Amino acid sequence: MASITSLMSFRKHLRLLFISALVLLTSSAHAEDPDDLFSQIQALQNQNKIQIIGLERIQNTEKIITSGNFEQQIKQLFAPYNHIVSRNTKGQIERIVIINKKQKRKDNRIVLPTSPQGNHFTVSVALSGDGRIWQTVDMVIDTGADLVVLPDSMIDQLGLTDSKLTPGKMQTANGMANAKIGLLKELKIAGESVENVEVAFIADQLLGENRLLGMSFLGRYQVNIDDKDRLVTLIKK
Repeated sequence: MASITSLMSFRKHLRLLFISALVLLTSSAHAEDPDDLFSQIQALQNQNKIQIIGLERIQNTEKIITSGNFEQQIKQLFAPYNHIVSRNTKGQIERIVIINKKQKRKDNRIVLPTSPQGNHFTVSVALSGDGRIWQTVDMVIDTGADLVVLPDSMIDQLGLTDSKLTPGKMQTANGMANAKIGLLKELKIAGESVENVEVAFIADQLLGENRLLGMSFLGRYQVNIDDKDRLVTLIKK
């Protein structure tokens, strides 16, 4: 009889230990559960050892409930943002670049969130010379520039070579300058993707930190600039 009582007592004690452990695990998981999208993506970055660039562009956004495998969760988490996914030679995700938050469109209108730079506006743009290698840069909207204008140092960074470029001349603030003219395979901005955009590369010292988003891209749209609200609206022609 004593042995039966001891066995029942042991089972009760074991059950209490199990319940306590379950409560502890649940509380711990809840404490670590991210409560906003920024923390959620940051946790994903740490867990999966991937590089996420532009995380500071996510602010005051509620967490997103995801499901499915890792790739499916990535698509769900980054759906509200224009972004680029880079993979390694095995096809695994190794880097994600967040460009900006997607803007609601009205008909063929594209609203670009901008940042002031002196008397100009800058926008975040993703560029690729060959469709494989991408760079995300802030570019000055310049309706006075005939082409997209970038520094020579970006030729290799975009997957291009001098052999694919043609010598030419560009008018700059300091007069005429030697340039290398070619085509960008693709340009992405605020969810808009445009292929075969003419580009001019000139010496870095002539551009400084500037990259110019010129008419080889802007000329495909009607451009409305709202100085008060710091918005640029592109309307497809």
